[in-house]
Amino acid sequence: MPLLEPLYNIVELCALHGISDAIICPGSRSAALTLAFARNSRIRTRVIADERSAAFVALGMAMQSGDTVALVCTSGSAALNFAPAIAEAYFQEIPLLILTADRPPEWIHQYDGQTIFQENIYGKHVKKAYNLPVDYNHKDAQWQMQRLANEAIHLCQSVPKGPVHVNVPIREPFYPEGNERVFPIVQQVYFIPQKAVLSSEAWVDLLDIWQKSERKLIAIGQNSEDLNEELSGLSVEEGVVVLADIISNVGVEEKISSHDVFLSKAQNLKPDLLITVGKSFISKGFKQYIRNHKPSYHWHIQPHPDLIDPTQSISHKIEVSAKYFFKELLETTDLQKLKTGDEEEENDYFLEWSGLKEVSLRYLNKFLNNVDFGELKAIAMLLESLSADFVLHLGNSMPVRYANILGGISKEGFEVSANRGTSGIDGIVSTAIGQALKTTKTVVCLVGDVSFFYDSNALFFGELPQNLRIVMINNGGGNIFRIIDGPSKQDELESHFVTSQTRTAESLAMESGIRYLKATNMIEMAEGLEIITKGDPRAALLEVFTDGQADAEIFKALKAGFIL
Repeated sequence: MPLLEPLYNIVELCALHGISDAIICPGSRSAALTLAFARNSRIRTRVIADERSAAFVALGMAMQSGDTVALVCTSGSAALNFAPAIAEAYFQEIPLLILTADRPPEWIHQYDGQTIFQENIYGKHVKKAYNLPVDYNHKDAQWQMQRLANEAIHLCQSVPKGPVHVNVPIREPFYPEGNERVFPIVQQVYFIPQKAVLSSEAWVDLLDIWQKSERKLIAIGQNSEDLNEELSGLSVEEGVVVLADIISNVGVEEKISSHDVFLSKAQNLKPDLLITVGKSFISKGFKQYIRNHKPSYHWHIQPHPDLIDPTQSISHKIEVSAKYFFKELLETTDLQKLKTGDEEEENDYFLEWSGLKEVSLRYLNKFLNNVDFGELKAIAMLLESLSADFVLHLGNSMPVRYANILGGISKEGFEVSANRGTSGIDGIVSTAIGQALKTTKTVVCLVGDVSFFYDSNALFFGELPQNLRIVMINNGGGNIFRIIDGPSKQDELESHFVTSQTRTAESLAMESGIRYLKATNMIEMAEGLEIITKGDPRAALLEVFTDGQADAEIFKALKAGFIL
C-alpha cells in the first residue's frame, strides 16, 4: 500500500458523498491532502493563501449552494486563521468540512516549527472534532480512518448542518515519490435520513391553541427556505400577521418589513400566539417588544433540539421543518373551514399591523424624498435597483440595519444573505466572493469602509468572479459608534471607537483588476448603479463617499421622526 493512500481515501470519500468544492491553503504538511483533492476529477479546487479569507470564501460557497465545502490547511497558526469563519458557519448552520494537517503527537510543544495544539482547536464552534490516527499501516487503523471520515462528512449535512473538524497528523514524507499515483480503495457508508413529522396527537393540541388564539403573529428571522406559498395562504386566508426581517427571504406581499420604524412606539400589538422561524433577527426592537409583551403561546419551529430563545418567551419547541409545518397547518385550517362553512372575517389585529405598515412606508418615502444624499439615500437607491437576478450580501454594522429598515420600500424578490451568525465585520467581501462562485446571478456586496479594508486581501483571490459587485460606503470610519448611545457620548469617540480613516479603494480595485466607480452625489450614484446592475458584465467596485457626521444625524432623525 502506498504510504499516503489512507489520506487519498479521505478525499475519495468526500467525492463519493457529494462534496464537489474544496478550498486549499498551500502548505507542505498538508501536501498529500492537497494533491488528493487536486487529482480528484469530481472535486473543483481553488487555492487561496490567506487562510482567514479562504475560510470565508468556503463559507460563502456553502451558504449559497447548501452543499458541504472542504477546507484544507497546513499545521500551525494556519488552522487558527480559519476560526472566525468556522464560528460563523456554526451559528448560521452552514456545512464545512475542515481538514487541518498536524504534526505527530510526540512533536507537539517541542519547539518545532508550525506546531500548536490543534486537537479540539475550535472548541464548541464545530459540531464535532476528530483526531485521526497518525500511524495507519495496520488494517484496523485504515478502517478507523474511513469510518471516521464517513461519519464526519455525513455530520456536516445532518440537522443542524454545520462545520466539522478533522485533524490529520501526518509524518514525513509529505509528497509521493516522483510520478507515483495513488488509487484509493474505500468503503462508503450510506446514511438514510429520517424526515421528522408531528403525530396526530400533537396536531390536536396545537390546533386547539391555534383556534383559541385570535391575535396570531408569525415572525421570520434569517432563513433560506422558500415559505412564500404557505405564509401567503396563512396571511390571506387566516388573517395571520407575517413579520419578516430582510434576511428572511420572505416574498409575501402582505408581510410587515418596516417594523423597525414603528415598533418602539406601538402599544397594542401583543400577540396571543407567536410563531417564530429561522435563526437570528436583525431587529433588536422586535426582540425587545416581545420580551416586554410576552404572548400567551410562543411556538418556535426548528428541526433540531437546541432550545434557542432570544425573546425569552418560547412555550412550545416544534422540531420539524418550517415548510412541512406551515403546509400541514394551512391544509388543516382550510379543511376545517370546508367542514364548518366558516367564511373569512376581517381581523382587527391584522388590520392594525397593516395600518402601521402603510403609515411607516409613507413616512419612509417622505423622509427619503426630503433628505440630502448620504448613506441612507445611497442604500435606498441600491435596494430599489435590484431585482430577482441579484443576490445581496449585507455587511454588518450599519449596512444590514439600514437595509432592514428600508426593505419594505424596495422591489425585493432578490436573495438576501448576511453573516449574522456572529455578526462580525471580518470576512464580508470574502463571503460574497464565495457566493458569486456558486451562482450565475450577480452578487452585490454592500459593505462599510472599515469592513471592506479589513477584508481587502479577498480582492487578490486569483479567480475573482466576474459576477461580483461591491458597493462600499466610505464615510471615514465605523459610523455606528456615532449613532449608538454609549460611545457617542464619550470624549474618546473619534479617537478610540470610530477608527477614522482617509483611505479610498481606487488603488486596491486597480491592483486587483476590477472596475472602479465612485459616487459623491445622487447623479453619480444613479450612474454607478446603472453600470453595475445593467451595464458592464465585469466585476466592479462602486465606492460611495458620504459624510459620517451627517449620516449619523440623518439616521437619528429617521428613528426619532416617526410619530404615531
